[in-house]
Amino acid sequence: MATGDILHDPPMRGSVVAAIRSYLRAVAEDFRREFRPADARLEGPQTIADAVFALLTDREFTYLSKARSRSYRDAIVAQLIRDVTAERPLHFYYDIGGGYRAGTDGSRRALSFSPGLGELFALRQITRFDRQVRAVYPPGARFWLVVDNICARLVNDIPLHRTAAYCRELRSMIRELQLESEVDLFVESEHFTSDDYSVDTRGVATEVPSPAAVENVARFLGRECDVSEATERIARYRVASDETERRLQSKLDGVRMTQRATPSTFGFRSFPGSDSRMQSGDVILAFRHHDRIEPRLLTSQSSWAVRVHLVDVSDLLPVPGKQVGYVLANGVDLR
Repeated sequence: MATGDILHDPPMRGSVVAAIRSYLRAVAEDFRREFRPADARLEGPQTIADAVFALLTDREFTYLSKARSRSYRDAIVAQLIRDVTAERPLHFYYDIGGGYRAGTDGSRRALSFSPGLGELFALRQITRFDRQVRAVYPPGARFWLVVDNICARLVNDIPLHRTAAYCRELRSMIRELQLESEVDLFVESEHFTSDDYSVDTRGVATEVPSPAAVENVARFLGRECDVSEATERIARYRVASDETERRLQSKLDGVRMTQRATPSTFGFRSFPGSDSRMQSGDVILAFRHHDRIEPRLLTSQSSWAVRVHLVDVSDLLPVPGKQVGYVLANGVDLR
C-alpha cells in the first residue's frame, strides 16, 4: 500500500482522523451489541428457511438483485430446511481466497499475508447476519471461512507456510472478537495435501490473455509476468480450481457462498456496498465527509487513491497491522 501520513492542513488531518476513529469505534461496538430476541418466533422448517433466504437476499448482504437471487433459491432453501430439521445452526461456507492478498503497489508487487480491515469487515457482516437470523431461528448461523491455499500454491506458487501464518492471525482475530462459537476456518491444506491433486494443463484451451488479464495474474503472483506465463497460469487456475471445488464438495455440508457469485455459489458481500473480492487488494476507508465514510477496495489499479493515509487503531480493533488506511475522497468519484 502506497502511504503518506501528512496532510497539507494539520488541523484538518486531526478532524479527519477523529472522524475515522469514531466510525471504527462504531464498527467495534457492532461486535459487542447485545442480541434482542424477537417477540414472536417462526414455526416450521419451510417458513424459517424462506425467512432466512429473504434476509440473505437483502441489499445489506448481497449485490445480487431479487431476480438474480431467484436462481439460487431452491438449493439454498433445501439446505436451510435440512439444518432446521436437524435443529442445528444454519451452516454457511464462505470463500475468502487463498490465504493472502494481492499487492496494491503496482511497482513492488508485494503480497500481503496478514488479515486486515477487509477480513474484519467480513466478520462484521457475518455477525450482523447471524444476529438477524437468530431473530427468526434462535440457533442462528455458523460460518466457515474457506481458504483454498492449496489452489493458491498450485496456481501461483504461494508457500503453504505463508498462508498458514495468515490463517493463524485470522483465527486470532476471531478469538479476540469472541466469535469462535459463530465462525471458524476451513483451510484446504488442513484437509488435503498437494500430492492429492493432479494439475495437468495439456489440452486446456486458453485464449491469449488481454493486458488486463496479464496484470491480474501478476498481482496474485506478486511479480511481473509475460503473456506466455500468464496464459499458463490461467490454464493452471482453471484446472486447479476445478479440482479444489470437487474436493471441497466432499467436505462442506452447507450453503456455499463467495464474494462474487458463481453459477453454484451465492454472492455475499464482504463489506457494506461491496461487489468485489477483498483478496484483490486492501480494504481502506474513503473519507467524503464527517458523516460519510465508506469502505473501498484498494488495488494496484485504483487511480483514485492518489495518497493513502494511515491511522492507528491498536486501541480499537484487533487488526494485526495496527493501522487502517484511508483516502480523502471529496470531489472524487470512487464508483
